[in-house]
Amino acid sequence: MQTETSTSSTPSSNPSAPAAPMPGATAGMPDGVPPDLDSLTSVQRWKLGLGLLRKVLNKPEDTEQVLAFLSVINSGQSNRERVAQFFANPEGEALYAEHRAIDSRTVDLDKLAALPEGTLGHAYAKFLRAHGITPEIFDGAPPGITNPRRSYVVQRLRQTHDLWHVVTGCETDPAGEIALQAFSFSQTGALGSAFLTVFGTLRRVREQRDVGVLRDVVTLYRTGKRTGRRLPTFAWEDHWATPLAEVRAMLGLPVEPVARAAAAV
Repeated sequence: MQTETSTSSTPSSNPSAPAAPMPGATAGMPDGVPPDLDSLTSVQRWKLGLGLLRKVLNKPEDTEQVLAFLSVINSGQSNRERVAQFFANPEGEALYAEHRAIDSRTVDLDKLAALPEGTLGHAYAKFLRAHGITPEIFDGAPPGITNPRRSYVVQRLRQTHDLWHVVTGCETDPAGEIALQAFSFSQTGALGSAFLTVFGTLRRVREQRDVGVLRDVVTLYRTGKRTGRRLPTFAWEDHWATPLAEVRAMLGLPVEPVARAAAAV
């Protein structure tokens, strides 16, 4: 599952070209999602968001539905407040002013992989390759957001989602994604992350009797609250050659992630 930020992205296995969007639909979004999410009323947002949440819970591996749900439920006044917090931090303003991005134009996986083992860049390249992810999936602005500053914040969070996996040690399986959503909620206050954490946890406990995921959710939420800084405004690309342990220390994270309690299924 993804935050507003993303679930760990998996490339599509369908080689055919995507169908053209229906009139009035948003490219890259399911039908019914308007081109400008800010045009939704509160009632429309909740109705559409809850409908998408049902689809996500029925098919959590559907990245498009997860992103659509997060985009819809995280839009509105709460998103504007999170964006304002991002730019209130001089580091966030600097990222935007310098057009910082982590995508196919700026990431060379071969060069990152060639960095010494134990560095952030090496660990990130290893993570992406292990999960079949390429930087191209982070290209382009998120659909449904017309305000450039809001669009930048959402895209920055999506582009750095897998780096959050690397520094927290969360896996990309369902239990790991649920735990990372708890961490993301503690860092960003995004309502979508709260929904995915709560409903994902309840479903996993009910269907798989995996109570270990509860401990992981609480641990990651508390970890996110206790960090000395917020991850959204961190300049990751300045630290590719920095040892991963040092990056975690900079972020106020455990140098060695806590072993997870959830079952590996």
